[in-house]
Amino acid sequence: MGYQAKGKFQQLLNIYENKPKGNGPFPTIVLFMHAYGFDDPMKKVVDDLADNGYYALGVDSYLNGTFSFQNREEDSIFKSFDLLVMWLKNNEFVDMNKLGCIGFCMGGRHVYLANVFTDIFKACVSYYGFPHRGATEDVTPQNRIGDFTAPVFSIFGSEDKGIPMENVKEYQEASEKDLPHSSIVYEGAGHGFLNPYSPNHHKEAAEDAWKKTVEHFNKYLK
Repeated sequence: MGYQAKGKFQQLLNIYENKPKGNGPFPTIVLFMHAYGFDDPMKKVVDDLADNGYYALGVDSYLNGTFSFQNREEDSIFKSFDLLVMWLKNNEFVDMNKLGCIGFCMGGRHVYLANVFTDIFKACVSYYGFPHRGATEDVTPQNRIGDFTAPVFSIFGSEDKGIPMENVKEYQEASEKDLPHSSIVYEGAGHGFLNPYSPNHHKEAAEDAWKKTVEHFNKYLK
């Protein structure tokens, strides 16, 4: 099971983490949470990654654990990420040379942006991550594909009402042309289909997507 991190950042960050058996350091995966915060579905992803041999963790970027539209400001979310990186560099369980990230919905988009604005990741996975959404061109992942610093595996559902399939196709064409990125669209799956607690859960798509997610991380982090 996961446990709450201890240490000097405990007063600043609410970190949920889980690790494989052993002393480490381990290949490590950072999770960018979805819009509803670091809830049970996000904790399950961390726990499942640990079951696959990764030290996995995520931070409650809202700090107080409460979802609100005001709390979704990207400046505050990436400030918490910057603090998390400082914590990672001083964590005995973390292999900073084998660092990946994963994100869902809002967090899937943050995976893209973190992969643009930092060079610490070796592999990234984005679930339904809004590649065309951004307040400015600088924060629109579609316009920054050439700046991705790590291979990205992007996952979408054909029935996602929040991400038009024409945008997904444009992203696929741009990201996979002579670049080490890949993506997949699951027919009949909607937004949040990996989440077993969601009415949109799609068992077959979820199982295959998770299998491919682990394969992507294994390829680049192990």
